[in-house]
Amino acid sequence: MSTELRSTVRRRVLGTNLRRLREDRGLLLEDAARELSCHPGKISRIETGRSGIRQLDLKVLLDLYGVSDPHTRESWLALARESRRERWWQALEDRLPQDFLDLIGLEEEVAACRGFQPSTVPGLLQTEAYATAIIQGGEPGPLDEDRRTRVQVRLERQKALTRTTNPLTLWIVLGETALRQQVGGAGVLRDQLRHLIEMARLPRVTLQVLPFTAGACQGGMLPFHLYSFPAPAALEVVLLEHLTSHAYLESATDTAHYTRVFDHIRATALGPMESEAYIQRLAKE
Repeated sequence: MSTELRSTVRRRVLGTNLRRLREDRGLLLEDAARELSCHPGKISRIETGRSGIRQLDLKVLLDLYGVSDPHTRESWLALARESRRERWWQALEDRLPQDFLDLIGLEEEVAACRGFQPSTVPGLLQTEAYATAIIQGGEPGPLDEDRRTRVQVRLERQKALTRTTNPLTLWIVLGETALRQQVGGAGVLRDQLRHLIEMARLPRVTLQVLPFTAGACQGGMLPFHLYSFPAPAALEVVLLEHLTSHAYLESATDTAHYTRVFDHIRATALGPMESEAYIQRLAKE
């Protein structure tokens, strides 16, 4: 499938929020279509992210939806322009699963990510050796081409944390298992723990540890991530990672539930300074 036919993350975000603007005004698809002199199906494709939207058409819809503030309007127009820009990972669309490409797109586009990883270090914080061991999955021998690509993509994703323009704000709670499981061996784990300490000192990274002694927590010991998009997008997405795929939840009910779960977990976990000291002790063992 060609890149043009695949909806980008920004296009989906733009469409979802345009739908919310329309519904907040009590308007139907037919009302918006009448304003653009088009079929309602075109509006539906825009709102589901299957089609982009021209700047002129977007201005007409913003007028219809009562968005008059110049700064807010420019934010919407910028979002539409960005949805058409080619992204670095799209060159890999024939080599990586689409849901994994969606994950990369999320990390590139969102302003913040909150997550709970009970048993492994998340990809955004992995060293190359740790990532290689995870992707290799305990199999002997060198990585094949597809797995080497996945390692390089994982390292490329991490640039979202240090990009000069609007770096990603990351807040992760790690289960103690993630800090003790000797992925790749003791040496790889030790270097990974030291890397976590370095990353936790970045201005937009918060790292906490949920120790074994914390006991049970809300939601069980299941990993998840909450992604929040910058203005003007009023959208959050929950990512649930499965063995062979990813699931994305976008309803307000789901995002509110996982926000409550995350707030409980971070309140139960060690504070950031205690967590850093805890990781340092483990690295010395």
